[in-house]
Amino acid sequence: MVAENQLGEGGADKPEEGTAGFDKPDEDKTYTIQIDRTEYVVTQNRMTGADLRRVPTPPIPPDRDLFQIIPGRPDEKVEDDDRILITNGLRFFTAPNTINPGIG
Repeated sequence: MVAENQLGEGGADKPEEGTAGFDKPDEDKTYTIQIDRTEYVVTQNRMTGADLRRVPTPPIPPDRDLFQIIPGRPDEKVEDDDRILITNGLRFFTAPNTINPGIG
């Protein structure tokens, strides 16, 4: 996973862990993110991988992995306990966590 301070703009003005506002919804601020090319609006400024998996309906099942698309770098797998700094325009995709090779 990419460190939070590398994921988006304005990381310095975000609340720090243990202070008011960390991981709290901000009804006045919304963020548009994409998961599997579908746009979603969220209000949390930081989310775990598990939180992100619950954004779509139905949630992303455990037999699929979640990846963050990072322009100019390899895509990063997002584990359930990874913490992601949410900014507008973040993109994620899912893929089967087990790929069976074809026969023949």
